[in-house]
Formats: sequence, structure tokens, C-alpha cells
Amino acid sequence: MNILVVDDEPLLRFHLQKMLSDLWLDVDTVFTAGSGIEALDVIEEIQPHTVFMDIKMPGLSGLETAKRIRDLGYAGHLVFVTAYDEHAIEAFEQEAIDYLLKPLDEKRLLVCIERLKKQSQHVTYELNEQSLSRLLNLSDGVSEPCSELRWINAQQGEKLRVIDVYDVRCFIAEDKYTTVVTDQEYLIRTPIKQLITSLKSDEFWRIHRSIIVQVKMIEKVVKDDAGRLFVHLHGVTKPLPVSRANMHLFKQM
Repeated sequence: MNILVVDDEPLLRFHLQKMLSDLWLDVDTVFTAGSGIEALDVIEEIQPHTVFMDIKMPGLSGLETAKRIRDLGYAGHLVFVTAYDEHAIEAFEQEAIDYLLKPLDEKRLLVCIERLKKQSQHVTYELNEQSLSRLLNLSDGVSEPCSELRWINAQQGEKLRVIDVYDVRCFIAEDKYTTVVTDQEYLIRTPIKQLITSLKSDEFWRIHRSIIVQVKMIEKVVKDDAGRLFVHLHGVTKPLPVSRANMHLFKQM
């Protein structure tokens, strides 16, 4: 299995090459390219399992290079590596598996490697109209409900952020928006009823018509004198009510 690192800065290119060689023992060779144009030639020749792509490069940018190789039929994995987070949305539009920020952190790179290993076991890419239709939807905040939701495009003030769904503690519907609660709060337009169809049912529970919680984030469940249940989540101050129709979820707890 071969990997390609694309970065116009030699020191950063060598650093990531060495980190991948040390941390990903299944890899045979970590190739490198110093530009988008060079990357096109290398990818055509070796068809790497994964391409780690810097975004800001002179000439052909990482995003432009990614679009070209996808158009040419490259079906491998893409990971973008950059010092800038404002390109995250565009990166995931090229079906990137991950988005790493510089300076690179070894623990974060290990998470990325594990994600790539799982994708290799379960996912086959088909670069056609069907796959393009599953790109992240910027206005709704999530991908098509026919596939498992993995990333969320959310608004925080004037900025758009890409959030790992497993960092989410809960979703709370309020008026026309849904609040996404992690260690911070974000807004999306996707309704709760659409979100729940895209989440794993054993990992995310709809405890109320307006609330979804991630099960592993539950700290405790409390019953008041009136028999009502309230869920307390790690890192969330306010207890969340459980509707009577959903109390059955907690019989096993």
C-alpha cells in the first residue's frame, strides 16, 4: 500500500512523510510531490491508497488538484493538510476523509490513520453522478439521509465550521434552527426529524421531539417527583427532558 504526501514546503513534506512511515505500519512506501502538477503525474503512475494534500500551494492548489484527480477517476482517499481552516467545506466537497490543521499533532494524525483503516474495510468510492449527489449540503448542514452522517456543516457567527458528529453532545431544535452542542454551540437549519434518520440509532437517541442526545455523553438520568425523566449530559449544564413516548429508551439503563 502506497501513500502520497503533496506539499510545496520541503521540511513539512519530509516531516509528514516520516510521521506516516513511523505511525502507519501497513504502508509500504510514502511518496512525495512538491506541487499539484507533480502530484497529478505521481497519482497516475502509482494510484496511491491515500493522498495527503496541502491546500495552499503555488500554481495548482490542493483543492484544484483534488478536483482534477477526481475528474480523472482517482477513487482513493483524500486527506487535506493545511494551516487554514476556512477551506474545510470545499475540502469535504472533494469527498475528503479528513482535514488536518498544521502544525501536525501525532495523536490527531493517529485518529486520521484509524479512520482511513476503517474506511478501507467498509467503503468503496464510486466517482460518478451518484457519489457527487452525496456531497455535503451547505444550506441544510448535513449530507443525504440515505447514508450515515459523519460531518456537519454548522454556522458559528459569520463562519462555517465542519464538525465531527461524534464530538456532538446533543442537538436541540429551536424555532427554525437546530443548535448543535459540542464544547461550543453552532446553528444548522436541518430539522431534528431529518437528523435522526442519518444517525446511528444505537449511538444517538431522540429523547424528545426537539432533542437528540449522543448516548455516550449521558452522565445520568434523573426522575422527578412527578415521574418525569431528565437526562444530564457531560459538559451540558441544563438537564434535558425525556418525553413519555421515549422513556422506554432508558429501561435498559
